[in-house]
Parts: sequence; C-alpha cells; structure tokens
Amino acid sequence: MIRSKAVIPSLLALTLLGIAACAPAGEGPSSSSSYTVLVDLYSGRDSPRVDLSSPAADELYNELDGRAGEFSDASEPAPALGFRGFVVTPGGESLPVLRVTEESVYAVRGDKHELLADPEGRYYRLILDDVSSELAPEVLSALP
Repeated sequence: MIRSKAVIPSLLALTLLGIAACAPAGEGPSSSSSYTVLVDLYSGRDSPRVDLSSPAADELYNELDGRAGEFSDASEPAPALGFRGFVVTPGGESLPVLRVTEESVYAVRGDKHELLADPEGRYYRLILDDVSSELAPEVLSALP
C-alpha cells in the first residue's frame, strides 16, 4: 500500500511535466493547442467532430489573415437542411471561429459575422483533404 501512495505523486509530476512540454509557445495560429472541425451535416443528431491538423490550420488561418481586407460584414448564415459547412473552432481565443462552405468563409468573432467569397472552394478543399481520412464513408458521400 505504501508503494502505491508513492506512485501517485510521481505520476502527477510526470503528467504535469508532460503538459508543460506540450504547451504551445509563440504567436499566431500555431499558438492554439488544437483545432476542431464540426462537419455541420445533420439535424436531430450529432454531427461528426474531428481534429484539423496544425499544418492545415496554420495554412488556413495565415491565408485568411492575409486576406482580412477582403472580408465584408455579413449576417449569420440562414439555417438549412443538409451540409451547412465545416465549423473550425481554434483552441486559442484570439482566432475566429470559421464556417467554411464550398463557396465562402464566414469568420465569427463574438456576435460579428464576416464573409469572404471563395468561389473556387480552396478553403473547403483544404479542410476536406485534411480531415477526410477521419470521416465515415456515409459522411463523405453526403458532402458536396
């Protein structure tokens, strides 16, 4: 019994060291610990949620940051049935939540929505290419 009590503080110390070693450093998109993508597809049941890789998230946020002047004020997208976009939620508070569809990117900061047209679907494909291996076949077949 004494041996197991001695193990608990050691495990706690190792856990805290592991958390500190994994803590992000620096500025910009990489400073977020994780990026979650909600595939906003279903009504009445949970939509799939997967992680976006840091390289894809960095590319996405850096490119959109470079295009900040092209965003325009917009209303929140109207609710609809079917696929409503990839909702990218960064782990850090300084970056906006994004709703990415085949033709547009909405950036959401608090109650403010901004819209960037993306008629070529570049940002949609960037996310889809990164997360497709994590999605079930029936989800992939339902996406545009």
